[in-house]
Amino acid sequence: MATQNLKSFQSEGGFSVSEATIIDADRNIIDAHTVKVLDNNNDKTFKKEYMAHLGLTDVVQSGEMLPTHEVEADRIVFLSGFFLATWVGYPVAVFDVNANSTQVNCTLPDHGLTTGDNIVIDFSNNARDSANGTYSVTVVDSSTFNFNTTSPLDVNAPILQENLEITSYPLNWEYAAKIESAVISSPTQTLTIAASTTTVVKDNVPPGHTWTIVPTVNNVTNVLTFTPSVASNAGIELRGNGIRWSGKVEIVYSQRNY
Repeated sequence: MATQNLKSFQSEGGFSVSEATIIDADRNIIDAHTVKVLDNNNDKTFKKEYMAHLGLTDVVQSGEMLPTHEVEADRIVFLSGFFLATWVGYPVAVFDVNANSTQVNCTLPDHGLTTGDNIVIDFSNNARDSANGTYSVTVVDSSTFNFNTTSPLDVNAPILQENLEITSYPLNWEYAAKIESAVISSPTQTLTIAASTTTVVKDNVPPGHTWTIVPTVNNVTNVLTFTPSVASNAGIELRGNGIRWSGKVEIVYSQRNY
């Protein structure tokens, strides 16, 4: 067999797969799912960067961001990420009204209102559209307030646990956080989070909502990732498709003993 003179692959115009540019002519990585950087002096250590995503809805209120990363036995992993959650919608209050009463009693945790504030109301029940409008509120505490309609919403029966949107609040909401954590994989491939810290960069979450994100290990699938969750006093798909979580994830991965 003739001796082959092997040379490094060269492409002056960059590199592509199925006509999609991966590396451009200026040596920029353009469209790669993940980037894995190896240590030249230690082949048991590498660095990996990628984007992770998850959408939360009325049905899926917690879940693992994808993609996940599988961890082999006897490893140590430094896992970090910068995450942004966005939601389009108005805060929703739950209300009760006594029969033949004009006082609407509302519950909305951390509503942030002050007695005398004017709010714009959109009742979720279309039969009450004629009562939609602007009202002055009386605050009871940080979670409850009331206002009075011009005429009773129902003269014959009480109204219990119905919803109304407060459209005088902003429509767009964001939450951002940085997470750094260390994960250990045992010789039997049991994963544990050894340490973790979270820094909230922006906390613009709507009243009535609680948004959280934590690092997660799954010892059924032997993967690590991050798990966002939402708790809400009402549906989160009234105006959009739920809460969208995106994050830039970085992993530094090595054997524990070498």
